[in-house]
This record gives sequence, structure tokens and C-alpha cells, in this order.
Amino acid sequence: MKAPTSVSDVASVAIGYVRVSSTEQAQEGVSLEVQKEKLRAYCKSHRIRLIDIKVDEGISGGTIERPGLQAALWALERGHANTLVVTKLDRLTRSVKDLCSLVDRFFSHEQFYLLSLCGMINTHNAAGRMMMLNLANYAQFERELVRERTQEAMNHLKSQGVALGQARFGFQYSKDVDANGRRMLVACPEERATVRLIVSLFDQGHNLSEIARRLDQQGKRTKQGKTWRSRVIALILEREGCYTPSVRPRAEKVCDSNVSAARARELQAQGLSLREIAERLTKERHIPERAKEWHAATVRGLLRRPVGPDVRKSAAEVARLLRDGGASLRQIGRALTEQGYTAPRGGRWHPATVMHLLDPM
Repeated sequence: MKAPTSVSDVASVAIGYVRVSSTEQAQEGVSLEVQKEKLRAYCKSHRIRLIDIKVDEGISGGTIERPGLQAALWALERGHANTLVVTKLDRLTRSVKDLCSLVDRFFSHEQFYLLSLCGMINTHNAAGRMMMLNLANYAQFERELVRERTQEAMNHLKSQGVALGQARFGFQYSKDVDANGRRMLVACPEERATVRLIVSLFDQGHNLSEIARRLDQQGKRTKQGKTWRSRVIALILEREGCYTPSVRPRAEKVCDSNVSAARARELQAQGLSLREIAERLTKERHIPERAKEWHAATVRGLLRRPVGPDVRKSAAEVARLLRDGGASLRQIGRALTEQGYTAPRGGRWHPATVMHLLDPM
């Protein structure tokens, strides 16, 4: 059989693919129409029948889950064409991993072909595949380099106090610019009135949920036009210096049945019922076997467990004993660490964590 001597010998019917990302729309030579004209001219000069050109506009090359590309690949699988043609390899993908996946699936055998006008990619010999992967490596390097430069620029602007992204609630960008040509933040009268209302309601003793409900009832909306949420109210109050969010450390999980049994006996000695003991164990994060929470029946079985000298005390028991002995919170934390007790979020025990352990309510 005679080996193919030109592109037109193997690529008789082609499906074109063009793509631009949002940052490339206005760049000369990268627009969709320019890419399409290049594909048409190339296929015409090489006597290749171009049946269609699939388009992805404003989509990054970092993923192959693009409607236009998937439509082009679908045309290959259905036998409508045997060649995928692009102007440059980075129009197809900028990811080496995705390119390898496409080559393995479509272009590593004699059924389908990949043509790139820039570089004349040939996927049907080892040298061509190596060249293609080298180009893909460079495209991925270029993409990551752009990302690093962008992040560095943003970090530099943040260090200078330049506001980035959407203006926070209560402010808006004006048409005036500073000495560096950047738009300045100015107060938005309507939103500032809402901020004053939020502060007033908070000073009157309303909690975050009640404030959000009041704002919704009055028809006021967030900057995105959405209903209010407690976390948004908290953020605004924090910016106004009226609210400091408190993060209470969570109690440690107790997965030892012997420790849970010892705690249950303590609660029983305080006169609590089985149901009340179950609620307290669940709240104190004692984890039962094969269940999510404690019930009266499982507590009854827990209390029947034998008491032995080797039963390990809970961290709370150890902390209370040390506290009764006059130890400071810092000394208790150090003792818990030395005895192998793990803090709720890992790491060392701190005075605040020990305090919550002594008084979990």
C-alpha cells in the first residue's frame, strides 16, 4: 500500500475547531473570525473538505469539557469527519494531561487525525507525537506563568491598599481616579443608609437572623440583589466595628466506649435520666458504636459495662481533677498533651480550649 505523501492524502474530510478565552477576545490574530478564515484557507489550498467549524467563545483552555470541542469530537466518533483541524495547539488545550487523553482516545491510531496550522502537528509517528507534547508542555507553562504574574500583581496591589474586585456593601467605584489612574471608592448613600439601619437594629438587641428578616421585609437587598443572610450581616457589622465573631472551640470527639461509660455514670450520679444522659453524651460529642447519637436504650447498655482499673478517663475528667488540684489552664493543657489527649482541632491544648473542656455548656 502506498504511504501518504501529503496532508490531503490522509485528511479528506475535516471538522474545524476555534476558541478564544475572555482575555484574548480583543487580541489581534486570535479572534474567532481570524481563526475561521485561516482554517478555510488552509483546507481549500490542501483540497480538504471542511464540513463545519465548532466554536467555544470565552472559555479557558484549561479543560476539555467545552461544548464546541465536545461537538467536534462527537463528529469524529460518528464518522462525519476523520480530521480535527485547529489554528494552534493551544486552541485545542493548554493542559498536557488533557492532550495526552485526547491523543490516547482519538489520535494515536490511523482512524482520526489532528492537524495544527502552526507547527503542522502529525500524530501518526513517534516524532510527531513528541513534538506535539513538547508544544503542549510549553502552552501549559505559559498558562501557569500568566497565572503567577496575575497573582503577583494582585498581591502587590493589595499590599498598597488598592481595592480589588467588587466594591463592598456601602461603597461604589466613582468615575474619579487617583494618581495611578485607578477608580476611587466612594460612599453609596442608599447602601450607607442600610448599613446605619443594620447597626441601629443590632444596638437595639436584635440578633443577626432578626436583622436579616427585617431587611427582607422592608424590601432591601444585598449588592447582588439577593436576600440577606446572617453571615453577610455579621461581615458588615464587623467592618463597622460593632461586632466581633466568636469562635468557640469544639469539644473533642470521644470514640472510646469505656470513656463514654465513665461519663454516663457521672451524669447518672447527678440524677439525670437515661434520656437526659443520652442528650448530654451526644452534645459532648461522645460517638456511639454503629450510630450517630445516643438514645436511652444505648445508654442503658453503656451503664452496664464493667468498671475496671484500666478504664481511661476522659480529657474532661482529667482536666477537672487537675483544676480541683489548683493547676492553671496552661498547666492542664500541657498535662493533657503529655498524657496523649488530642485537642479538638489537633495540635496543642490552649487555655481557651481547656476552659471550654471544663465548661462545655
